[in-house]
Amino acid sequence: MASSDFKVLILGGGNCGLALATGLKKAGCNYTVFERDSEHDFYHRPRDWGMLLHWGAEYLEKLLPDHLQARIKESRCNPHLDTSAKIPPVPYVDALTGKVMAEIPFAGVNRVSRMKLRQFLTKGENLNIQFSKIVENVSVDGDTATVSFRDGSSETANMVIGCDGSHSRVREFLVGHEAAQLQFVDLTMINFPRGGYTADEARLLQTMHPDFKIAAHPQKPGNGILAALDIPDPDDPRTWRFQNYIGWWGPPYAKDLQDPEKRMEFYRSWVSSFCEPFRTAGLKLTEGEVLPIYSGHQWAPNIPWDNYGGKVTLAGDAAHSMLPQRGQGLNNAIKDASDLVDAIKAVVAGQQSLGNAITAYEAEMKPRGAKEVVLSLEQALKARDMTTLKDSPIFKVGWQRSRDDVVDSAAKEA
Repeated sequence: MASSDFKVLILGGGNCGLALATGLKKAGCNYTVFERDSEHDFYHRPRDWGMLLHWGAEYLEKLLPDHLQARIKESRCNPHLDTSAKIPPVPYVDALTGKVMAEIPFAGVNRVSRMKLRQFLTKGENLNIQFSKIVENVSVDGDTATVSFRDGSSETANMVIGCDGSHSRVREFLVGHEAAQLQFVDLTMINFPRGGYTADEARLLQTMHPDFKIAAHPQKPGNGILAALDIPDPDDPRTWRFQNYIGWWGPPYAKDLQDPEKRMEFYRSWVSSFCEPFRTAGLKLTEGEVLPIYSGHQWAPNIPWDNYGGKVTLAGDAAHSMLPQRGQGLNNAIKDASDLVDAIKAVVAGQQSLGNAITAYEAEMKPRGAKEVVLSLEQALKARDMTTLKDSPIFKVGWQRSRDDVVDSAAKEA
């Protein structure tokens, strides 16, 4: 079969969908990405955060054409940080005193910006993306799958891949409405980017660690993170942007903080008690701004589903939605994308049937993703309390891929 004769519909233009499209384009395969956001919102919405990229880096490089492999540093939060040098471990500090309570090794870890990675994969690459395409329905008929969109249009292809995030409509098609629902986690998060610091403030924010630091509050059920998000000019601190995060267990929940002023008041009360540099970073606020708030949730691929002879499958958060506390989401998503490109190439080359190739992909992806959902929750739970922090997965396996012995231990304690 000619590669152009096999058509793939990628639903969702997040970093998983874009990485998949990049790999398929490199392989000469026929694909289209359908993204729910408008083109303007896709590139200019202010939502941004850092993501850890470590064991998944080899799979991203495998997907990239040569000219992008040479520029991969552009996607990093701090492209000027020499990751080949010895970078100090990430400090886990007492939020009141700043005393270092524990350290997490940082070797081999890169942090990439969600928006910078998106721009890196799309700008000048002529990926085939259609915007403002909201999925209404997925169906299978014979040898093809069809996606219907809210605008009344539809597309038919050999294969549909749901990269449509944690609230995936494709997952709902595969497992049913009830089984597709996210599992609530009693964790609420406020997470936002911020720039506009003075040079002195920005330099202060890079103390303790040049890229990443975590503070656990001894009097509050949660922690905070301060991280570099974009360091475009290392010699001009006024251009630096940072990521501010707090997460807490129990009330108030997102539904209790729908009033933006009440949410701002709650956030200020939390961050004002933190030590430096967390306090200065977090209190750089603008009157009237609306801080984004997120409820914790997860979904693990622990149930069987019919992939219709390989014609419909899942990848990324649609396949395994996990908490961010262990920094595994992007790595697993990129691994999914790489494995799917390999599977499709084998189908096009006549080496495997579509059903066998995708069933083999899912046989590896499902347990891998399910294990990480368990470990990410375990990390979040044990990080609530400094007495259990050193028994958490990060201190057992670091930022690397899950190990069966650690997953078994976490499952028994859950």
